[in-house]
Amino acid sequence: MPRILLVGNAVLDIILRVAHHPAEDEEMRALSRRSDLGGNAANSARVLAALSHRVALLATLAADGEAEELRRLLDAAGVDTRHLVRVSPPGGRTPLSTILLHAASGARTIVHHRDLEEPRFEEFRALPLAEFDWIHFEGRNVAEARRMLAYLDETGHPARVSLEVEKDRPEIETLLPHADLLLFSRAYAEARGYPDAAALLADMRRHAPAALLACAWGAAGAWGLDASGRATHCPAQVPPTVVDTLGAGDVFNAGMIDALLAGAGLEAALARATRLAGRKVGQTGFDGLGLPSARLADTAA
Repeated sequence: MPRILLVGNAVLDIILRVAHHPAEDEEMRALSRRSDLGGNAANSARVLAALSHRVALLATLAADGEAEELRRLLDAAGVDTRHLVRVSPPGGRTPLSTILLHAASGARTIVHHRDLEEPRFEEFRALPLAEFDWIHFEGRNVAEARRMLAYLDETGHPARVSLEVEKDRPEIETLLPHADLLLFSRAYAEARGYPDAAALLADMRRHAPAALLACAWGAAGAWGLDASGRATHCPAQVPPTVVDTLGAGDVFNAGMIDALLAGAGLEAALARATRLAGRKVGQTGFDGLGLPSARLADTAA
């Protein structure tokens, strides 16, 4: 069974379900509250673990109670936590997000706090990298990520590499040539001034001539571009009721990795990933998403 390493962020989410988003200076009562695992890499890790993969996470936590809760949640999700890095005071606090989840629409507003350093190259290099068949990077901390990716190239590591490009961070394009799969967000495309996913992918091809490229665009579906230049569009799998959009992009990314590891081509991988993300937005949280990729096509709604 392939073993996957994810490098990125782990966050403790405090999720408040609300009847409406508050106006400035409004005091309101939440309909419900729950705590959950969050952060792009951590979310993708737990979905991949639920899909029966062996998954490890490299992320940075502080020496505080929030970190203990995150470790408990990751362990419960089946994610290998041995490589989590603990930073002692005064290194900062474990990342925390307070999320307002609109009860009617499933839309979410996130207030995030982070003052903790990101995983460093030295911590990545010290891992037993030979164990991993796939390594996924959340496109953060560009300077350190660039060193990690270059190290894999220099050592000839055989793992397939994926990179999430969610935000328009300075020099993030320098990471693109190192990945086999590039996963772009709509937010990144719009920040760069692209009118749609197809335009983004066509232009990004120059940075990574041999990579698979994908971009999810919400209810419009997802687009892909293979190494031959063949473009693919997959319609969104919209559930009857949108319940919770939190983490849908992370689920899409996990679905792409899962499908490609199962031997799917780009078109089939997009279909499986959009179907999995569609199931996510139709429910609260992530429970029950552990449907192996080989059976996804047989259980489409």
